[in-house]
Amino acid sequence: MKSAFTVLVLAVGLATQSAAADIFEPFTTANMNPFTRLHGVPQTRSAQLTTAGKLEVGLQLDVANNFTDSLSGNERIRLDGETHRTNLSLRYGLSERWELGIDLPYIRHSGGSLDGFIENWHSWFGLPNGGREDSAQDELNYFWRHGTQTRASLTRSESGMGDITVYAGYRLGGDDERQWTVRAGASLPTGDADSLTGSGGTDVFASLHVSQASLWGSERLRFHGSIGAALLDDTDIIGATIEDWIVFGSGSLAWQVHDRVSLKTQLDFNTAAYDSDLKELGDFSTQLTLGGTLLLGSATRLDIGVTEDIITDTSPDVVFHLALRRWF
Repeated sequence: MKSAFTVLVLAVGLATQSAAADIFEPFTTANMNPFTRLHGVPQTRSAQLTTAGKLEVGLQLDVANNFTDSLSGNERIRLDGETHRTNLSLRYGLSERWELGIDLPYIRHSGGSLDGFIENWHSWFGLPNGGREDSAQDELNYFWRHGTQTRASLTRSESGMGDITVYAGYRLGGDDERQWTVRAGASLPTGDADSLTGSGGTDVFASLHVSQASLWGSERLRFHGSIGAALLDDTDIIGATIEDWIVFGSGSLAWQVHDRVSLKTQLDFNTAAYDSDLKELGDFSTQLTLGGTLLLGSATRLDIGVTEDIITDTSPDVVFHLALRRWF
């Protein structure tokens, strides 16, 4: 995490002024459940396309702390550990109506170092720890079993390239107040299911996005919404049954409190990726992200957010989100 943050800081120092950054853009988030994240749910985007002839370069770090342990029917799951996802994203504006994009993620699963902090946080605010206090801190145990069959098991750190996502965006229309865009793409099997860095299949997706400026008559308020679906391929996880489709979407509200600062709240949701009796894998999921954006010069934007699981156990307890974006 320290090395990735250092890269973010260095990138700020190397920044040049070349294009306009938008402090109203939503957080580029998605469900960081280590099993759900394997499949083709793209990160949240607005309806705003990259300016024609410009390149957006993004470096993003998500640190997800997981703890859940449950048994349902013949299935058992335990998610105890941390997942770090470092993502390099590139978006290029082909024209006023078209853009191309690619996400290049690197995934690391480990015991992490945040368990003590999170337990103290829960204690300070009188929140339940959900059994954390009965388990050793900062250990990795990602485990899923059905009957006598172990479908996945990680007890030592694993890392590697995740599944690369490629996509295209097309602006349907709109004006200065409202824009509509569609995006479509695919998640490619470049990761490894055994180390939970990839699904082993090719998932394809499409989504509709809307961005509304001057919300409720205020130029300092903006709304972004999206809805989409992904067609899921088979997975290399032993014995796992994948749903045919997963539906996903988001809604975000941004409030500009200063010329260079905006505060944001965002909800992201997805249906289940697996046919499973376990809540962690077979239930609808919703996450809430709170934070903001800092404009560092006219062409650099830094997002800082914290994500909590609104529907417990269907996504990580907490995710810390950092994303630096530059326009060239």
